[in-house]
Amino acid sequence: MRWLEKLVGRSPVPDAPASQALGDIPLPLGLRIGAQVCIDTTLYRIAPGAMTAELPGGYQGVPCYGHIDLGDGFSLHRFYLDDDAFLQVSTVGGDVEAIKAFVFHDTVHPPDKSAFQRFVSEDRHLGAVQIDYADHRWDRVTGSTQGDEARIPPIAYDEVLYRHSPPRRDDDLTHYAMLYHRPVPELDRDEYLLVTAEDSGPTDFCVTYAVGIDLTIADLDIT
Repeated sequence: MRWLEKLVGRSPVPDAPASQALGDIPLPLGLRIGAQVCIDTTLYRIAPGAMTAELPGGYQGVPCYGHIDLGDGFSLHRFYLDDDAFLQVSTVGGDVEAIKAFVFHDTVHPPDKSAFQRFVSEDRHLGAVQIDYADHRWDRVTGSTQGDEARIPPIAYDEVLYRHSPPRRDDDLTHYAMLYHRPVPELDRDEYLLVTAEDSGPTDFCVTYAVGIDLTIADLDIT
């Protein structure tokens, strides 16, 4: 499962608030649909312009939750925020392993299904060892057994979306994703680029570019 660890970016996480639940799905950190989340954005003021994109400030509502079952006890929990961003919490066996937050930077709409499939199977943004995007060079995080220079196929997984109050299953989509990163020397940390081809129906597909950072529980205020 090394590819999975690199996809979700596992790292130690301190003690977390009590879990909530959605049916039989345990939700981490007290997060849920209808919660309010405030992310500490101090780093953007420390080095203005050093990051490709900024996470939203202030308290953000959570109108949508996405659950991704990666198998072997691994799950991704995505809490979509009001302002085109999402908080991603990876868990294993119910324990929090890593927290990242992403803001959507760009969305591309392939003209037809064939173009979408070509992007998934051929485009370097979904598998090359390095890519150029938003005036930066990004290195692939996801590993490979084929050698560092080989393009690897994207990681495919399904996401179930929940909305409304009380929450109910609202949509399903398939992701073909690749995670990249780059160092930000001004802040002595990495910035991440998540490239995802999303398929949610016969004529409903797109490619999203989301930029994000690692977080800890101390960076979050959840009510």
